[in-house]
Amino acid sequence: MKPGSYARIFGSGPPGAAASIALLAVAAWVAGRTPALAFDLGAGLRIAVVAVGAIAAVTLIAWSVRALPVGQRGRELVTTGPFQWVRHPLYAAFLSLFNPALAVALDHPAYLVWALVLHLLWHRLIQPEERLMLGQFGDEYRRYAARTGRFLPRLGRPPGSGRHDAPAR
Repeated sequence: MKPGSYARIFGSGPPGAAASIALLAVAAWVAGRTPALAFDLGAGLRIAVVAVGAIAAVTLIAWSVRALPVGQRGRELVTTGPFQWVRHPLYAAFLSLFNPALAVALDHPAYLVWALVLHLLWHRLIQPEERLMLGQFGDEYRRYAARTGRFLPRLGRPPGSGRHDAPAR
């Protein structure tokens, strides 16, 4: 991925979205051919789960955009707000919050497999974007990546403080 404005602003989003939709279609195809596997959770529980997941995802997206406006992406390394917990909070909103909730709401194991496979696939899809950040911010990004998770917070590691990481001493 070259550090042009497209890559800086959109990153891994477009190819990841295409993969997400394609895999969702596969999950729907599988679910349509194996109806006996449905969990039958009940409409109320399904609606509640997807509502909580959607609200949490929208909240994380809004917090992310506020912490790092689109025009600043790739220009500075922001390590505050949601970025103190995960390196990719916009993607995390979908992968870690909305997609699992949607999978539960769709009420079939094929969708849970979809959410899991998608989460794992995105660890691969995000690598060019992370190489771009490493090339631009060097050791500062390396230290940041060592203490934050990609899509889920790292347990047992305190989040960084300040807008920029202090150089290692």
